[in-house]
Amino acid sequence: MPGLPGWCDSQKKDLRGQEKRLWFLVPAGILGGIGGGILLLCLSPDIFRILVPFLILLATVLLAVQDRIRKWVEKHTGTGGPEKRGLPGTILPVGLAAVYGGYFGAGLSVIVLAVLGLFIDDTLTRLSALKQCISLSINGAAAVFFLFSGLVVWPLVLIMAVGALAGGALGGSVAGRINPVLLRWTVVVIGIVVGIILLVQV
Repeated sequence: MPGLPGWCDSQKKDLRGQEKRLWFLVPAGILGGIGGGILLLCLSPDIFRILVPFLILLATVLLAVQDRIRKWVEKHTGTGGPEKRGLPGTILPVGLAAVYGGYFGAGLSVIVLAVLGLFIDDTLTRLSALKQCISLSINGAAAVFFLFSGLVVWPLVLIMAVGALAGGALGGSVAGRINPVLLRWTVVVIGIVVGIILLVQV
């Protein structure tokens, strides 16, 4: 389908007819992601240290209520009707979500989906496809920004990359054998414990 970014090809069917939304909201995601990266670099590390426990707890809560948010979005979406509050009015909320994504990132997809459901009248499947593209643009923009920031400690990046790949491979095989509900609540409990520990240490 002409007019869609190449990295969205896998979801062409659900993105059909959403080109206008993409060209409005993906740039907002890119700018917001870069803005979040700038905040991360410019704000004092002490501020980040104070915010991290709250951000972890926020992401944990979002994970815990993800199904409820999805049901809420599904309940408040229609069948492809017009934007509820006008497409330009969606840019700012998406941009703010993108700033959060560039600054911290955890739980970003849930936040973006909730914002889209609040401002755009469409099916959950189509909004999810739109959310995927916007989230990818946010994370990609933030990653490229940090890449050219000159502050990347490459030895640590390589160690983290190896750990992430190994953990992803192991986690993927283990996750397939664990009840999804049990896995989610295990992560939620761990997130709450870590968030509280960090909060006490602030």
